[in-house]
Amino acid sequence: MTTTWGKFYGVGVGPGDPRLLTLQAVDVLQTVDLVAIPKSKMERESVAWDIAKVHCPANVCLLELEMPMTSDQQVLAKAWRDGAEMLLQELKQGKSIAFITLGDSSLYSTYSYLLNLLQEQLPSELITTVPGITAMAAAAAKINLPLATGDEPLVVLPSTEDVDQYLDFPNLVLMKVSRRLPEILNLLRERDRKAVLLTRLGQTGEQICWEPKPEDFQANKIDYLSLLLVKKDLLGRENGERK
Repeated sequence: MTTTWGKFYGVGVGPGDPRLLTLQAVDVLQTVDLVAIPKSKMERESVAWDIAKVHCPANVCLLELEMPMTSDQQVLAKAWRDGAEMLLQELKQGKSIAFITLGDSSLYSTYSYLLNLLQEQLPSELITTVPGITAMAAAAAKINLPLATGDEPLVVLPSTEDVDQYLDFPNLVLMKVSRRLPEILNLLRERDRKAVLLTRLGQTGEQICWEPKPEDFQANKIDYLSLLLVKKDLLGRENGERK
């Protein structure tokens, strides 16, 4: 018996504001049979779903996939395999699925790992990756600051890596800063670099902090959805933004 596969979409839903979804993303969300939601813990709400749900039919069917926040590669690999198997079971029944992910579907996204597994069984014409607005693009727009101009380089780096060797670049985006923020801010202070910390862009609890100081973040837990923009020409711009 021939299997009639459903179509699989990886949909970037942007950084937080539901108005920042692309027209293609909205079209997919309104027409698929299932919306797959990655969740760090099954009892928690999904940020990606909070963003996407206003664009989905009221009776849309949901498929929740547990994707733990851990650095244990064995745990992650099992979660990806289990998630891919759940998706394949639905796709084999001919159901179309949109897997939603924060920001862009191709940048530091769980979708990329699931995609690698699904590509082993799904024909390429049944997979569509829908790009989304990145958090760094939304951050730069929020404070009216270009990410890069002219021939300047732009470095995007997860802060789980050694950032010290990159601090002299004129334009630097540091993602995933929550675990190491005081340490990173101390490095920036030593190199006399200025930065803006942006948290939960377009969501409840949005915060913008110009020239954050390491001593202000020693005791307080930093939201996971935070990033730093480090710019060579930051001086003087913050005065207008603080009004």
